[in-house]
Amino acid sequence: MRNEPGTAAGRTTASARGRSPGPRAMRAAVCAVFFVTGAAFATWAARVPAVQDRLDLSAGELAVALVGLSGGAFLGLPLVGGLVARFGSRTVLCVGMAAYLGALASLPHVPGLAVLTAALAVFACGNTAVDVAMNTQGVLVERAYGRPVLGGFHAMFSLGGIAGATAGGLAAAAGIGIRAHFTVAALVLLVVAGAAATALAPDPPRAGGRSRRDPLLALPGPGLWVPGLVAFCALMGEGVVNDWGAVYLKEETGASAGAAGLGYAVFSAGMVVGRLTADRLRARLGTVAFTLLCAVVAGAGALVPILAATTAAGFVGYALLGLGMAAVIPLVFAHAAALRPERTGSSIAAVSAVGYVGFLAGPPVIGALAEATDLRWAMLVLPGLMAAMAALAPRLRRP
Repeated sequence: MRNEPGTAAGRTTASARGRSPGPRAMRAAVCAVFFVTGAAFATWAARVPAVQDRLDLSAGELAVALVGLSGGAFLGLPLVGGLVARFGSRTVLCVGMAAYLGALASLPHVPGLAVLTAALAVFACGNTAVDVAMNTQGVLVERAYGRPVLGGFHAMFSLGGIAGATAGGLAAAAGIGIRAHFTVAALVLLVVAGAAATALAPDPPRAGGRSRRDPLLALPGPGLWVPGLVAFCALMGEGVVNDWGAVYLKEETGASAGAAGLGYAVFSAGMVVGRLTADRLRARLGTVAFTLLCAVVAGAGALVPILAATTAAGFVGYALLGLGMAAVIPLVFAHAAALRPERTGSSIAAVSAVGYVGFLAGPPVIGALAEATDLRWAMLVLPGLMAAMAALAPRLRRP
């Protein structure tokens, strides 16, 4: 039976929580956290050239610094799941957000490459902690509502990214330095996150309570490899579009530099639309059918620019790719959490870790294939990933 907010069962559950916030307040709080997380990362991403100029870094030195970003994120994922299991998602979210925004504010003040690399590792670890904890919070809110709402939270992350990137672009155009920009952005976002923290969902009590003997590392267990591999396909595809999408439009379709850059905006817009509409479709179709639909739409989008190498076809394809891939990650997170409801955080972290391998592997795989053949042939990896996702969909066993 579903505990809808307005039903007698929902009111009884709310009463049992005492002074715990209601489902609507919890939903608004988690929306705010997702928005803040996206805005904070986009603040950094939009001003990377300014950070590079301030420290006079070469392209190779910047690449070394970015190893701290990807390495910190990847290494933190299994650990964060264990911390959520031990201490609860609210505690991990608050500590992680403080580290995340504190590291953001520190980035314009670092004296050199080594400290920048370390600061980016802290920034990424904080982001990872927030990511796992806020998705755990999203699952708790989804349970309170008794229907899918996780896709809407991920849409708020995308909207936060758009807001942060826009603010960064305006700040750069106005000649505002990164010290002032990052400090103000971090303080504003910290205030919003602090207000949201007062209405976060309470972590459910665990049988026997939380224990320091809980495993600290969250690794995929029985039932989690399939959603992990689905996440691998989706995030590898997203990484490919992020790093090679604009290059493909420019080199294979003859798009101008401006039009090639616009391709990623079209992909992002498709992601936002897909996430805003995903919850209703998932509730209506179920996990397996909805995953198949996502794979078909994204697969069609991947094929369009390959079969018709024109800029217009590229835009259509990227929009369909974004639309199809948008809801896959919230879907597999919700599925993994339902498989092991007593260990929601560690399940999400384990699935994320498998998926993140794909995100990191995708761009260099495309680069190697493009070097061996050409970029158009290399991009056939994308429809191949979507076909693999479709093949895995029926194996997403129901909890």
